[in-house]
Amino acid sequence: MEAKVKGAWIIHHTNKLNSVAISSPEYEQLTFAGKCGMLLNGVAASEQTTLSKSRVNVLASAAGISTRLELPVIIEELKRQRLIDESSNEITVLGLSTGDTLSHAARIYEEAKPTATEQASIEIAESVSECPLSGKIVSEQISDSFKIKSSDTKDIIRQFNDIGFVDSESIGNDKIFFNGNLFRKDNIRKINGVLSSLSSAEEGKIRNLLAILDNKGCISLEEALVVTSQEIIDKIISIAFIDINTIGNEIGTYMYVTRPSAFKKFSNPVVDDAFDLAKAFLTSLTFGMTKSSYYRGRIKMIEALMNKLIQGYWVGPATAIGQDYKILEFKGVIQVRPEENGMFSMKLLKRDIGELAYKVISEGEASTSSMAQFPSVSATKYIGPEPNRTVKRKKQSVPLKKGIATLLNDLRTGGIK
Repeated sequence: MEAKVKGAWIIHHTNKLNSVAISSPEYEQLTFAGKCGMLLNGVAASEQTTLSKSRVNVLASAAGISTRLELPVIIEELKRQRLIDESSNEITVLGLSTGDTLSHAARIYEEAKPTATEQASIEIAESVSECPLSGKIVSEQISDSFKIKSSDTKDIIRQFNDIGFVDSESIGNDKIFFNGNLFRKDNIRKINGVLSSLSSAEEGKIRNLLAILDNKGCISLEEALVVTSQEIIDKIISIAFIDINTIGNEIGTYMYVTRPSAFKKFSNPVVDDAFDLAKAFLTSLTFGMTKSSYYRGRIKMIEALMNKLIQGYWVGPATAIGQDYKILEFKGVIQVRPEENGMFSMKLLKRDIGELAYKVISEGEASTSSMAQFPSVSATKYIGPEPNRTVKRKKQSVPLKKGIATLLNDLRTGGIK
């Protein structure tokens, strides 16, 4: 498996382990490597940069890393890997892309000598992201690849399912396993396999939705519901056929729809947006353009402003920048600095993330939106596709679960890969 892909699964699994009440010691190496990758991604920019330790603490906390218990040992490991230098008050980080970060996380993981169970968790996650697999096949793969007793594989698979490394639906006496990366690569046969399992009316509505998403890149959930229905949306969210991104502030919470393969024309979305930063950027911009109460006049294209950021320039000053895009600031995507008269400017730190978001915007209708400055967002939280999908699956009704299981079985038995 390519190092970057393995790194993406390490991050995915670490996020899942962080969400369960009690983590098994069997995943200690994986969790440590994942948290090293999360911190490194938070502090690294496209160019070498120096951060104050207080800033590093903020970014670590935003990544769910304990600054007292976990951060010191992570810093030591990143120093050992020669990725950062530390002084008394600052940390200097090499210039890294998202892909670089994932490769380093994979190296830390391999050097830590992961257990057979940890290795199996990554291999199985990759396998069921290509095509849904039956419980029998998953069990055989674990037993054959990692020399684990067949009698033990049942408990291991149950653990994978409980933690969220994989999802499952029941078909008769068997289970079908899959996960949220099933449609990230935009395989036409997979998509047609899902559509062919639906009624002609449902198929027509989903095709309309896909056409709108291909044109706009990101739309509100309300707009998606106009051309589909709540039942259809619930069904296709559960198998990760579409992604739901949640963004919100003190006023309310708003949901936006993207395709899992939104960036597939420009990159490998499994790798290059493993941290959901490009989706967060894209969702933030869409939110600002559709929900902002501030309209600043038709002066400049948003493309021009994005280009300026990507080229490394500061954008601003403007009063709103101090409140807008806090999500991206907390995740180390942008840097905000104060200016005179209560105004602020911002600079893009992760060029690769800005470029991905820009390409989706410039390909669709969003590129025609004119405004004097970046849209006002004032958003303080962002929830990516996988946590939203997990919540939705927990709320499924029995009839809906049966429909989802049928979709997955059609994908599996149809040999669609």
